[in-house]
Amino acid sequence: MAVDPRQGVWIPVDRLRPGVFISLAGRWLDHNFLFNEFRITSDKQIQTLRDMGMDKVLCYPSRSTAAPLPAQAAPVVVVPPPAPSAEEVAETEARRQRIERISATREKLARCEKAYGKTAGAIRNLMQRLHASPRQAAEMAQEVVAETVAALIGNQDVVLHLIGQKRGDENAYFHALNVMILALMLGKSEGLGEAALQDLGMGALFHDLGKLRVPDPVLKKGSQRSRVEEDFYRLHTVYGEQIGTETAVLSPGALDILRHHHEHVDGSGFPDGLPGARVSVEARIVAIANRYDNLCNSAENAGMTPAEALSQMFRKETKWWDEPLLQRFIKNLGVFPPGSIVQLSNGAIGLVVAVNRSELLKPSVLIYDSSVPKNEANIVDLVDAAEVKIERAVRRDAVAPEVVEYLAPRHQVIYFYSDPAR
Repeated sequence: MAVDPRQGVWIPVDRLRPGVFISLAGRWLDHNFLFNEFRITSDKQIQTLRDMGMDKVLCYPSRSTAAPLPAQAAPVVVVPPPAPSAEEVAETEARRQRIERISATREKLARCEKAYGKTAGAIRNLMQRLHASPRQAAEMAQEVVAETVAALIGNQDVVLHLIGQKRGDENAYFHALNVMILALMLGKSEGLGEAALQDLGMGALFHDLGKLRVPDPVLKKGSQRSRVEEDFYRLHTVYGEQIGTETAVLSPGALDILRHHHEHVDGSGFPDGLPGARVSVEARIVAIANRYDNLCNSAENAGMTPAEALSQMFRKETKWWDEPLLQRFIKNLGVFPPGSIVQLSNGAIGLVVAVNRSELLKPSVLIYDSSVPKNEANIVDLVDAAEVKIERAVRRDAVAPEVVEYLAPRHQVIYFYSDPAR
């Protein structure tokens, strides 16, 4: 059932009581409340609205747990604004600090997107050289991977962020970049050293190299491939190892990833049907990152949310993956990974943009609010909202189009990291 932007009715503030759901229908920075839309929980909140000089607010009966007071029974209360109490002064200071934190979050996201743009551009350039000069492309990739590895191992608590892809940026080679970033994050948390991370990054970046020798019609058929076509498709792992060897740049560790990133720990994968004990940890890492990104972003699974992708891998595909690695991967991404559209307990709809590593159930969420321009949208760190929690992840196709447009203009889920020290 679609989550629609509910219709509200204007009512006087004096008809409010706990249980009534309201919208302030204005800029969220103009008041002390954490959200523009919320359910009244105390008479103090009603008095705060009066003190703000508000005489009417939008009420949403369908989202309320109590009806407004009847018009004829509405109490008439005229209370002159008192001098700010110590508690109110503290609330104002808390609001100021919250605004500063949100501003810092926006700055971090902007830095993260700028860094992503630089790396994506470099990967686009080297991928465009693959056909003509695989060796040159591999040499260029070494620099990109080395820079990323150096940034990751130099920070103890790197944060994974959702990246807003710009319209018109149709390819951006986001799958190769996503798999590289996700694999390196998992490899770092697994305790791999710098040399192993370099091999991991190169193998992740070029894991689909062999598809250069597979015809496009076969690649595009997906699950509709015939048995013969599927056998041809599966050869891309062998072709990848061959092309990688021809570059004379990729290390044996990276080449192993190109060949074995579709192996499963139960021996049901390809091309060699190796059990997990015979597959390198780096190849097992790339297998997880590759599958997750494909579930989130492939044309065949366009509606799958990040939370659903993790659930699919954990509940339905457990036998395929290295279980400790998968559990660590889920911990890195959080219960509601960046890119998840979620419904909060106060009825708000939002988009998870970053994970809180210390409290996985309390990520940072971009809030949908039609009364606020999306470039000024409120970002709520749920650690600050003790009374609000995520109730559930919501599929994109269950959300009104205008909400999806506001929160996530593209269906692609793209990740990059930020340096918390900067």
